[in-house]
Amino acid sequence: MIGFNLHWLYAHLIGDYLLQNDWMAANKKKNSWICLIHITTYMIPFLFTSFTPFQLLLIALQHYIQDRTTFVAWFCKKTSKFQFDLNKFWGHVIVDNIFHVLFIQFIISYLC
Repeated sequence: MIGFNLHWLYAHLIGDYLLQNDWMAANKKKNSWICLIHITTYMIPFLFTSFTPFQLLLIALQHYIQDRTTFVAWFCKKTSKFQFDLNKFWGHVIVDNIFHVLFIQFIISYLC
């Protein structure tokens, strides 16, 4: 159940948008170390949630894998979503966030 406790959603948004700078965003797919720096800063807000260390590890691992690969682009291409130049970037951002949020919700629902 999603409920009204959205601290995890705030943590995701703060970590992925407020703490990630342009250098990280532009290079995290190209370089593992840069992606690790992003994941480290991304996880800081999650330290203020009630997640267990194991849950935090799973969230970090999923975020790293998704950010280092072309999974979102592959998914959009396979499902014929957001393929036009006009909406490709923002469409991929939306799909990326949906997958991150769904995974975190899975962690909350099934691994508490």
